[in-house]
Amino acid sequence: MMMGGDMGRMMQMMQGRMAASPGPVGMQHYRRIEGRLAFIRAELRITDAQAAPWNTFADAVRSQTERLGQAAMPTQAPGQPSAAPPTALQQMERRIAALSEQLEAMRAVAAAAGPLYAALSEEQRRTADELMIEHGRGMRMGRMY
Repeated sequence: MMMGGDMGRMMQMMQGRMAASPGPVGMQHYRRIEGRLAFIRAELRITDAQAAPWNTFADAVRSQTERLGQAAMPTQAPGQPSAAPPTALQQMERRIAALSEQLEAMRAVAAAAGPLYAALSEEQRRTADELMIEHGRGMRMGRMY
C-alpha cells in the first residue's frame, strides 16, 4: 500500500545508493530528502486535514533515512591505512546486514504510509498509484533513485 513515483524513488534512495557508494556522493541522496518530501506533498496536494498523517509519514521517512545514512557511513577513519579488501563472504554478510536495515526501514515507513494513504482522496490515491508505476519501472531497470 506504499505510494510511489517520487515517493517510491525516495524509498529506493533510502535503500540502495548508500550501500553502493558510501562516500560524499552517496550522502547527497540523503541530504536531498527534504526536497523530495516537499515535491511529494505538492504532487499529492496534501490538505490541512491530511497534515497529521502526512507529518507522521514524513517524520518516518526522515528518521529512517537518517538511520540508513548513519548505518552506511564508512567505519574506517579518514587517513587510516586501508585494511585488506573484504573477502567474498564478508561482502555477502555486509550486504545481508544492509538489506536487513533496509527492510526494517521500509517496514517503518510503510506503517506510516498506510494511514496517509487511507486519508487520501480517490484522486490523490490515483496520483500516488501512478507514481508507484514509475517506481516499479526504476526497480526493474536496476536503478536506485
